[in-house]
Amino acid sequence: MEKDTGDIRDIIPGLKEQLLASCLSPHQPVLWDLLQREKSVWALQILVQAYLHMPPENLQQLVLSAEREAAQGFLTLMHRSWAQLQVPPSEEQALGRLTALLLQRYPRLTSQLFIDLSPLIPFLAVSDLMRFPPSLLANDSVARGDNSLEQGQGLRPITLPSLAAIRDYSPGMRPEQKEALAKRLLAPELFGEVPAWSQELLWAVLPLLPHLPLENFLQLSPHQIQALEDSWPAAGLGPGHARHVLRSLVNQSVQDGEEQVRRLGPLACFLSPEELQSLVPLSDPMGPVERGLLECAANGTLSPQGRVAYELLGVLRSSGGAVLSPLELRVWAPLFPQLGLRFLQELSEPQLRAMLPALQGTSVTPAQVDCLLPLLPLKLLQLDSAALLANRRRYRDLPWSEQQVILPTYPRTTLSSIYPHIYRALGTLAGGMSCEFLQQINLMADFLEVVHMIYQLPTGVRGSLRACIWAELQRKMTMPEPELATLGSELSGLDTKLLLDSPIYLMDRLSNESIMLMVELVRRAPEQLLALTPLHRVALAERALQNLAPKETTVSREVLETLGPLVGFLGIESTRRIPLPILLAHLNQLQGFCLGEPFATELGWLLSQEPILGKPELWSEGEVEQAGRLVLTLSTEAISLIPREALGPETLERLLEKQQSWEQSRVGQLCGTPQLAPKKAALVAGVVRPTAEDLSEPVPNCADVRGTFPAAWSATQIAEMELSDFEDCLALFAGDPGLGPEELRAAMGKAKQLWGPPRGFRPEQILQLSRLLIGLGERELQELILVDWGVLSTLGQIDGWSSIQLRVVVSSFLRQSGRHVSHLDFLHLTALGYTLCGLRPEELQHISSWEFSQAALFLGNLHLQCSEEQLEVLAQLLVLPGGFGPVSNWGPEIFTEIGTIAAGIPDLALSALLQEQIQGLTPLAISVIPAPKFAVVFSPTQLSSLTSVQAMAVTPEQMAFLSPEQRRAVVWAQHEGKESPEQQGRSTAWGLQDWSQPSWAMALTICFLGNLI
Repeated sequence: MEKDTGDIRDIIPGLKEQLLASCLSPHQPVLWDLLQREKSVWALQILVQAYLHMPPENLQQLVLSAEREAAQGFLTLMHRSWAQLQVPPSEEQALGRLTALLLQRYPRLTSQLFIDLSPLIPFLAVSDLMRFPPSLLANDSVARGDNSLEQGQGLRPITLPSLAAIRDYSPGMRPEQKEALAKRLLAPELFGEVPAWSQELLWAVLPLLPHLPLENFLQLSPHQIQALEDSWPAAGLGPGHARHVLRSLVNQSVQDGEEQVRRLGPLACFLSPEELQSLVPLSDPMGPVERGLLECAANGTLSPQGRVAYELLGVLRSSGGAVLSPLELRVWAPLFPQLGLRFLQELSEPQLRAMLPALQGTSVTPAQVDCLLPLLPLKLLQLDSAALLANRRRYRDLPWSEQQVILPTYPRTTLSSIYPHIYRALGTLAGGMSCEFLQQINLMADFLEVVHMIYQLPTGVRGSLRACIWAELQRKMTMPEPELATLGSELSGLDTKLLLDSPIYLMDRLSNESIMLMVELVRRAPEQLLALTPLHRVALAERALQNLAPKETTVSREVLETLGPLVGFLGIESTRRIPLPILLAHLNQLQGFCLGEPFATELGWLLSQEPILGKPELWSEGEVEQAGRLVLTLSTEAISLIPREALGPETLERLLEKQQSWEQSRVGQLCGTPQLAPKKAALVAGVVRPTAEDLSEPVPNCADVRGTFPAAWSATQIAEMELSDFEDCLALFAGDPGLGPEELRAAMGKAKQLWGPPRGFRPEQILQLSRLLIGLGERELQELILVDWGVLSTLGQIDGWSSIQLRVVVSSFLRQSGRHVSHLDFLHLTALGYTLCGLRPEELQHISSWEFSQAALFLGNLHLQCSEEQLEVLAQLLVLPGGFGPVSNWGPEIFTEIGTIAAGIPDLALSALLQEQIQGLTPLAISVIPAPKFAVVFSPTQLSSLTSVQAMAVTPEQMAFLSPEQRRAVVWAQHEGKESPEQQGRSTAWGLQDWSQPSWAMALTICFLGNLI
């Protein structure tokens, strides 16, 4: 480094961490000088990558000790060369860490530093953005309160360099980052109130406007909106924001409707059917407006089940599909699932062939695609350990199911030959490691390397293995080891996912740094949070809040932003610490979070308080739009008070679409949906019920059904629908699980009007009717032709048959196919599904144990409506020759494989299960064991060995039958060993070690602090 005039190419390739650190020391900013003289971007590229690969503690020391001028020079170089720099996605998190350190280096940012830092904003955490002083977004040349737009004066040139920088780099920002910055704009000392914002300011912050809280966005005046008319289409507005803009831009009284729609661009996705009819009636299946709306359906902005989509389908049906070429027909792919069988039957073979590729990735009905792709059952998975290890490259990337990866049992001789550095070569097979496998790894460093690898697997960590890992961590950390002094370095490799997975009882003992690591993880990946039990989520949320805002203090906006999805699991007392104005500004983020029941209930009450939205009976359309799907957190009584005028057809449809979209999203599915049927019924009551007591119930058309949901309408209303309207909405009726018995019979009556008596139903018609078949009577079910595989499997997947109907379906199939029960193979058994419970116990005994043991993989995932006697017969089949043998010899993988059928295992066999076997039971299997049997077969010791997920599956009815000691054991397992308040003070009766030893707590703290890597 003494030859500072040399070429940087001679220096960079040989740089080591020590050299990098010395170059950035306060006394040797040599490297910065070289970089500033070097014209090529490649040198900066190499340097940045070197920093991103440094250990965090070294990078932190390096940045915080660098001279201010040197660090600012580095930022200036980054800003100047950003367009040419290349940062792979795998290094973005490390770049965010570097940026956060630079912020620490400059606790008081200047405008120039902010501008230099702007390329790195997309890599910052929201909590870092919230620490930006609002004053950075304004400067002296911006006149606050300048309302020249409203005063009709000419616009003065206004320079907003910080906002311009944000605008330039906004395409790379995440929505939550834009939300954080948008909220900074609302500081009244910056630009004043929203109605006073000038056109110049609005243009400068345009990328942030879609992320303003809806309550603030609604303050934009028509004049402000119209001034940016050409900018709104590409702004990426959400439904509520878009509707507010449309109210100011759309003029239905003029004649240039088609031109208006064209100028709206993507905003046209949010027009109502009534507005479209007024502006440009839909008529041409390949017209520009129609194609634009089809693009809305393709990108998910327009619901295929909504009223506008129904208008589009009417255009296609009225013109006839035959007029379109195969290529033109593919444009309609987003709406294919909504097309009835009659339309598809009119198409030619080339047209149908052209449609098939477009159906990939599209949700289609069983009537359109009949395909069964079963996973391989254990009985057919004939691979031994040696074959798996020898061919691990072939098997290591396959998405094995939980029980399949448990299958390979590694003998001790094999274990001793597998060294830590090749564990990773096992790939997804490593998830099948047994507890015995882990217990044989002696060195802590080797153990942690394997654990780290397991937590990196895409298949996740099964509950029993997780429990084993923590038990082994405890055992190894409490053992006297000569290298205890170097424990920190050994533990530094632990994965953050393992940190999140730490048992509940450790939450109060973890360091603040460890807690914040978990908070950041769940912010980046909310599904990681939802993999935890509800009790675990609550414990983490409360512990994180305790870290960020001590008790007796209010929860600030910054704290709320930092908590991210953890907000939804705060308790009632903690929720009440959030000031109502701050909660109101946070409603948009809450729309996308999973909300625990206590938080949701409290939020529903708070929404009706005056500082937020006020009394529901005084709400307007604006309040409903602000609440969005959170309206459903209100009580049923409060929802019924919302005025009918505030729940117009367009508003109601958008609200229900939001809720459905949430329920179908990945996070929504993991979250689970509470029972909302009464609340949804109250929400649509103004549409489906008569406006006065002396009036008859309105008769819905298909557009009305699409604007609400099928179960909203009574059996009488369904029966009185026009046949053509019912046919157009048949797929919606068949797919609504909320229809009751009377509504199912009414819908089935309409189907019989449409297609005639059931004995004439074709297979594709039966497939389309799906759950509506429950509405058939006993004699009508007997008339159905069930020998078609698609028909049989469709009926077998329907949950909700009565016991008589189950008997009719399975008996009809056996009669029509000419088969005896003993001749049913595993494909028949799998296809029968729920209807298998229609066979009497004495008939079930004739099923082949070999065939049934293969079908158990699929049948065990169903909540079979079998009697206890029937389940016992099915379980007995699994122990016969050809099955899995005696229950005492079963490994956990077999219990996982057979699922709910385990509920039929005899009492004596269940009471003798070992911990490893018990932990193989699926949560669904535990929940379906009859409550009296559950209380008899499981001892407190066995119940305490349940994983937390299993323990949470125990039903209230089962708990009611347990003894006090058994209940304490279940609660103990639910809390993962942390005593509930009523248990504190009692000694645990199950012989587990004390986790509060000082050495353990100290070692664990070191472990998690080391996880900053």
